[in-house]
Amino acid sequence: DMESRLLRAVSPDTFVEDSLRVLRAAQFAARFGFEVESQTVELCRSIDLTDLPAERVWGELEKILLAAREPSIGLRWLDRLNVTPQLFPELDALKGVQQEPHWHPEGDVFVHTLLVCDRARELIDDLDYPRRVAVMLAALCHDFGKPSTTEFVEGRWRSHGHAEAGVAPTLALLDRLKLFTLDGYDVRA
Repeated sequence: DMESRLLRAVSPDTFVEDSLRVLRAAQFAARFGFEVESQTVELCRSIDLTDLPAERVWGELEKILLAAREPSIGLRWLDRLNVTPQLFPELDALKGVQQEPHWHPEGDVFVHTLLVCDRARELIDDLDYPRRVAVMLAALCHDFGKPSTTEFVEGRWRSHGHAEAGVAPTLALLDRLKLFTLDGYDVRA
């Protein structure tokens, strides 16, 4: 499996004993360019993740955002493994939210966010740790207001006021992750 770059649960019976393994599968896939074996995907999708403490969730998300060269790979795996509806509903809400094709030919807000995260990751290597985190969280959360503001007006998709509408869901995510300051730097500001 290592040579094939494949992640597989060694024992389905014991794999489910630690729900953090689901998030680890996503971050390992992102960091090391592995695929997740289909039976392991189904196993992951069946696991309740709501028992995980914020610090453990943040630890795995942090690795996806900072350690992976393409965070989109890990974020896509979080979606495929049924993590986003359980732990990141703000991210899950972006799926299927239309954008004006003239400005966003890449697709819905979820796809756009993944691309933004990849681009942001390319730009942060020279920053200190708290600022790398702040930039990546900003990239992840920048369109959280679009699900509640997007409408089709006069033949175009519009999201008027989405920046302001995105504050509450962003704060909700940061609250769940218990992120406030890092090394004295106010990540939220």
